[in-house]
Amino acid sequence: MKYFFLVLVLLLVGREKETIKTQKPLHVKASQETLYVKIQNIENELKRIKTISYLENYISNIIINGSSNNLGFPAGNMQGGFAYKSDAKDIARFVVTLSHQKSSDDKRAKKAEIFFSSNCGGCHGQRGKGLHGSFPNLTRKPLLGIEKRKKALLVQLNSLQSQNTLE
Repeated sequence: MKYFFLVLVLLLVGREKETIKTQKPLHVKASQETLYVKIQNIENELKRIKTISYLENYISNIIINGSSNNLGFPAGNMQGGFAYKSDAKDIARFVVTLSHQKSSDDKRAKKAEIFFSSNCGGCHGQRGKGLHGSFPNLTRKPLLGIEKRKKALLVQLNSLQSQNTLE
C-alpha cells in the first residue's frame, strides 16, 4: 500500500498540466450564444466605424460595387466598377484627404488625385463637395452613408440587448 502512494505521487509529479476545457453551462441556450455573438459583432463595428480604415474601406467598396439608392440623392445609385480594387483603395485614400483627414497612405492618395478628378469629379465636384445636392458631399464628416450605418447598428444593438434581457 505504501508503494501505491509513492507510485501515484511520482505519476502526478511527472505529468504536464492538462488543458482545462470549459464547458458551456447547461442553462445557456444556443440562441443566447448566437445573440451574444451578434451583440459583440455590432459593438466591434461601432468601435471601428470612426476609424480612417473603416472610412477608406467603405468608400472603396462603393467604388468597386456601387451604392444603393438608400441615401435619397436625386441622381440615384452609383454603379460599381469605376476602378480596379487596388486603385479603388487609393482613390478612397484621396477622398479621405478631401475632408482634411490623414489617409492611411498619403503618398498613394496623392497619386489617385488625377483619377478622382477625371472619373469622380464630374459628379462629386473637383473638391468632392457634391453638385447641387444631386450627388453626395464626400467631405462631410461623417459621410451620410456611414452616419446611417451607425444609426442602424445602434437600433440593432438596442433590439438585441433588449432580447438578451428578456431571455
